[in-house]
Amino acid sequence: MIDFQQTLGKAISVTGVGLHSGQEATVTLRPAEDNAGVTVRRTDVAAGDIHLNPTVVGDTTLCTTIGNAAGVQVKTVEHLLSSLYALNVDNVVIEIDGPEIPILDGSASPWVAAIDEAGRVAQAAPAPILTITKPITHMQEGRLLEALPDPRPGLRIAVTVDFPHPVIGRQELAIKVDEETFRKEIAPARTFCLERDVQAMQAAGLIQGGSLDCAVVFAENGTVVNPSGLRFKDEPIRHKMLDAIGDFALANKRISGKLNLTMPGHGANNELLRKIVALC
Repeated sequence: MIDFQQTLGKAISVTGVGLHSGQEATVTLRPAEDNAGVTVRRTDVAAGDIHLNPTVVGDTTLCTTIGNAAGVQVKTVEHLLSSLYALNVDNVVIEIDGPEIPILDGSASPWVAAIDEAGRVAQAAPAPILTITKPITHMQEGRLLEALPDPRPGLRIAVTVDFPHPVIGRQELAIKVDEETFRKEIAPARTFCLERDVQAMQAAGLIQGGSLDCAVVFAENGTVVNPSGLRFKDEPIRHKMLDAIGDFALANKRISGKLNLTMPGHGANNELLRKIVALC
């Protein structure tokens, strides 16, 4: 059975504030032709097009930042890319009038809602598939990431994290990346941090747009600072899964195979993806 490419049924716009920059920006998702892939376009600067592939990733400090040869950059692309990947939107232009994709509520659910409002349209060309054909490993500062062949179609990801906090600790989660699972189990999970790290991140010029409205904060006494609590008991690992899907979406193809990710991070995810693209 052949899977065909999809694009959006119409353009849709979303406005919000960037987590790290604190700047407001409007993102407009526009339909694109067969085989166009995903392009991110800064509309507020010249030479603003960034066509997705693993090599466009630059800084990976607490988010994934992409850029082009002209020096144009866009930060925090992972939540939106994760949503497009999981909902099989292959061809789209992401227009943005600022330097950072809005964080919204810290999860991917608002992006899923926007894609639903725009609708999806099947196209004539077969979906591009990147098949993992051999075992590939990347190790980096206590992180172990593996890509493995899998005879079953689609992408399967297993994530393990271990954070020194009583509410988080060691968590494990494995899923097949499909639309239903993503909508219910992954998309609602919000970005998170430890309360003790907030001041240092702000002093470094990060999380200038952060608040309890867009992130889960874990206090030192073992509690969750957010009055509404957690959406899932294991919300942190679900968000790590969300981020990983977005990082591997930079292949600009649907991936077939299995990923085993222990303590994944944006930089390590991208390094493994580069190896997959080079070797498979």
